[in-house]
Amino acid sequence: MPEFLKQEDKILPSIDNPDPELSRREKIDLKFGLQPIVWEEDGKVTIPKIEFYINHICNLNCKGCNRFNDHNFVGHQRWEDYEQELRRWGEHVNISQIVIMGGEPLLNPTLKEWVHGLNSIWPQALQILSNGTRINRVKGLYDLLNFNVGGSDFHGPNWIGISLHNSDDYEIILDEVRKFLVEPITESIDSKELSNTGSELQMIDANGVKVRFWQQNVFVQGAVIPGKNGRLTLRDNDVELAHTSCAFAQFKCYHMIKGKIYKCGPVGIFPDFDDQFDLDLSAEDKKLVREYQPLSVDEFAQRGKEFFATIDEPIPQCKFCPINQNETPEIIYPTIKGKTQ
Repeated sequence: MPEFLKQEDKILPSIDNPDPELSRREKIDLKFGLQPIVWEEDGKVTIPKIEFYINHICNLNCKGCNRFNDHNFVGHQRWEDYEQELRRWGEHVNISQIVIMGGEPLLNPTLKEWVHGLNSIWPQALQILSNGTRINRVKGLYDLLNFNVGGSDFHGPNWIGISLHNSDDYEIILDEVRKFLVEPITESIDSKELSNTGSELQMIDANGVKVRFWQQNVFVQGAVIPGKNGRLTLRDNDVELAHTSCAFAQFKCYHMIKGKIYKCGPVGIFPDFDDQFDLDLSAEDKKLVREYQPLSVDEFAQRGKEFFATIDEPIPQCKFCPINQNETPEIIYPTIKGKTQ
């Protein structure tokens, strides 16, 4: 196993701050350097990070996947279907950090259009978050990273983040990345990030193309659990407790899904998952799964202030997610599903 992967795993570090005047939200933001949402003088809003969720499809089967890809969840978003909405979002929103993810985003047939499109709306580096298994199978992927977005005023190129899910595949994926990059390659451990995100390795090649790795072979509990008669269902927990232990809430993982902004990933994909799997839920919970109102660009002027003012608060749909996520985490051994729909 590579040396950088021998560091101690950190799932969700406890928040330990002696200042009793700070709220839990403020303690988390302070510990992890998370920035608040800010309204600018020009009327635009600056959001620290948005994860652009572009497909349900993944080729791995990781138990406890928080976006439910340990099931045969399918479907992807084509760039052209949401381009006009996203370009309008660019008139209202600044985004400090942009992440393209799934599922496995390298399986989206319009990934190239997503990257070029988002770069044209927000001329800044973006991250493609992948499991790394297909890095040499996507035509033109290297070219998406090997240029500076926005010209001389920009700080660098797009890059790939890889979550290493299976310890048996570490060396295989590292070798694939070395084939993907251009020699000479500089490999280093980013000690600054170690304290916050666990073990991390960074590779930068001769052209400045960057790939960064995180060891994520330990998952906690997911929202989807076995129900009755072979069907799947969702959890039924205390809203406040679930929100308090939620990584999406702690790390402000706001999502853009189908051209709309969501508080988190699960609430945005619950409806599609129910459509495909007909979850074993009461009529009331079936309704609740679909009651969350994301923010559309058409509603920005009317609802934007209120939406962003309350985005970090619990919502009724939090009941569907687990509590005590740090307890009894399991090492995962994902298998290749060969899923390419």
